[in-house]
Amino acid sequence: MKRKVICMLLSTAMMLSLLAGCGSSTSTTAVSEPAAEPAEAASETAAAGTTAETEKASTESADITGELNIIHYLTETAKLAALDGMVEGFKEEYPNITVNVEAMAMDNYSDVIKLRFSTDEAPDVIFGQPKSYTDLIDNGLIKDLSGEDFVSRLSESSTNCVTYNGGIYGVALDQMANVVFYNKDIFEEQGLSVPTTYSEFIETCEALKAAGITPCAAGYQDDIAYGANWYTIYYGSKWNQAQNNAQELMDGASLADYPGYSEALDQWREIMVNYQNSDCKTIDTARAEQMFANGETGMIIIGTWGLGAIMDYNPDGNYGGFTYPSEENADECYVPVSIDDSWMISEGSPNEEAALAFLEYATRAEVNSVWCGTASQLSALEGVECDTLPQAAQDIANEIATKKTTAWSSVSNFTGQYSTVYTNSLRDFAMDDEMTKEEFITEMDEGFAAAGK
Repeated sequence: MKRKVICMLLSTAMMLSLLAGCGSSTSTTAVSEPAAEPAEAASETAAAGTTAETEKASTESADITGELNIIHYLTETAKLAALDGMVEGFKEEYPNITVNVEAMAMDNYSDVIKLRFSTDEAPDVIFGQPKSYTDLIDNGLIKDLSGEDFVSRLSESSTNCVTYNGGIYGVALDQMANVVFYNKDIFEEQGLSVPTTYSEFIETCEALKAAGITPCAAGYQDDIAYGANWYTIYYGSKWNQAQNNAQELMDGASLADYPGYSEALDQWREIMVNYQNSDCKTIDTARAEQMFANGETGMIIIGTWGLGAIMDYNPDGNYGGFTYPSEENADECYVPVSIDDSWMISEGSPNEEAALAFLEYATRAEVNSVWCGTASQLSALEGVECDTLPQAAQDIANEIATKKTTAWSSVSNFTGQYSTVYTNSLRDFAMDDEMTKEEFITEMDEGFAAAGK
């Protein structure tokens, strides 16, 4: 039966999980008001509880044997180092489990996963965000983790992001914000301050350009780059104008009914044509990150997942981060926040005990702290302390704590063929400066109409 189901699913593509997707019911309100103070470190009580759980798990580790097959599409150097370290730590505690880690290219990752299910060769642990795999969940192929004690370690917002139809289908390790990173040294040399409105952002770009400095780095040769730009520009204040638009569009609404899309497309085109590197169409994300790290540009529009690679290119770089200012009222500029890394378990996995042990291990406070420090990311767990985050990550933590945020993907995402149409349309817009927003809207509407038949 599974093979028949998956054959029907193979024509669908993965949602833009590169842009960080997460899921809960479409009735969720995904706007957070700023906290009174930045988040505090973990309490001693929580730490003591985690220690007790760790000791209990350690006594049981020798009883678990077998094999564990993990698949992912991570490419960032820092994230790969974090994964390697976590796997090695797990193997030390569980010496009787053989761990196999397989990396796949993102472009065909979803289809490979579905093919593996159709041939009864599904991996035990799958990297991905549940909302991007609702077709698999709906067909009983992803395990509901609601009954596992370790899911209580997730923060409330992270739990919302991995919840679908009342079940918890993934474990998140870190959270992501879509933001702008900037070179503090360049800003100081040019007498620039952090822009808080869109007009100020354009003025900053103009000042950098006049000084002979490329304002923003970009590389549109891979999905991550155009996704990072678009999701930063749109999924804050513009998305907040109509939170349920993804579901409404899949139900037959026209993209023209949502002015936020048009406004965001205008901003993206203005930045892309006038203020990003001239070779942005021919280089990839890694090269764009390297350009920014080397001081070749003043800023980069990206998710916080890119910070680890940037710091790896230049550990001594003096970087900061700020909310992309899409509005003319600074108080109405929202930070798009989501989970970044999430791990799911195949339903009926022959190595389920080992897979559950792996997720339990990964969500321990001390393990997650090392993960976040290595990857330069903010934790998705409740009260995890990490003292080694770079200044730019600390800046973003303060932005999240003190400004309004949108947990956009906890409301609704494009799924199946709709996500394929969305991905292709975004790519077309990024790669063709002559494509108008009206043409983008038409392409999306026609593609969605076809997907709905």
